[in-house]
Amino acid sequence: MPTGPTIVGALTSAILLFTTGCSGQSDTPVPAAATQSSPPAAAMRIDKPAKLLGTWTESVDRGFHDHAEQQMGTFKKLLTAGPTSAMGTAYVRAEEVYSRERGLHIPSDDQRVILISAVSGTITDPTATLNKIFAGLPKVTDVGSVVPGPLGGVAGCGTGQAGTGVPVDVCVWSDQHTIGMVTFMNFTKADDARGVFGQIRAELERPAR
Repeated sequence: MPTGPTIVGALTSAILLFTTGCSGQSDTPVPAAATQSSPPAAAMRIDKPAKLLGTWTESVDRGFHDHAEQQMGTFKKLLTAGPTSAMGTAYVRAEEVYSRERGLHIPSDDQRVILISAVSGTITDPTATLNKIFAGLPKVTDVGSVVPGPLGGVAGCGTGQAGTGVPVDVCVWSDQHTIGMVTFMNFTKADDARGVFGQIRAELERPAR
């Protein structure tokens, strides 16, 4: 991940545009996905992968972590009781290139970032919870439902853009056991953030022990 002030500043500015207040009601509720699977009978928990999608490692940027943890704290307030697990973190690509001139490995020029905020506990109304989250994201537009996958519940994704021109895709899910948000920074249409979202969710949720 490049550490130049222009790139880091742009990404940080984009993140700060999306603060979930979760205090209002959405005027345009996210429709439930047409195809849904029943939620797992057993309670679920959130586990942090050592690597995401096989090649993404946890970022060391404190600004990314602070934002993800702030969102995580907001989601805890939507549970009917205390959280059973929670995580707020960010991932960047682990790819590196070898510099023969310097004789060392330096970070690749991949500028994409994935932020994850998720909690587990008891959610009384997953659909109402999903709508409430997007109501607190006024900068996220073109919100639509996506198939939540075999883990069940409801899910939706929307898009936005920071004043610096950094594209942002936001996907949220809610079911009886978990709430989570995946924010994709600087992804292109070819990266298919909505398609990757389901795979990320599957890597985060595990049956509670």
